[in-house]
Amino acid sequence: MATLPTRWKLTFPGPAGSHWKKETVAVEQQAGSGPHGYPLYADTDRTVRVEIEDGGLVHVLDCVGRPLPDTPLHAHPLD
Repeated sequence: MATLPTRWKLTFPGPAGSHWKKETVAVEQQAGSGPHGYPLYADTDRTVRVEIEDGGLVHVLDCVGRPLPDTPLHAHPLD
């Protein structure tokens, strides 16, 4: 497994077919790994928890206060 960045910016695209403004959330690496064996990341409020694979593939684990995305999230390294 490659070394991943410790911080990522996630882009929530909104419902498919809509023209909603995209929302972004910064997440930082947490202790442990997710169900797929990759590092866990969370935002400062811990309302968004994700697991991010080597290629930037995002698995949403928790998403409090916003609907689960219909489409994949985009992850961009911040460091």
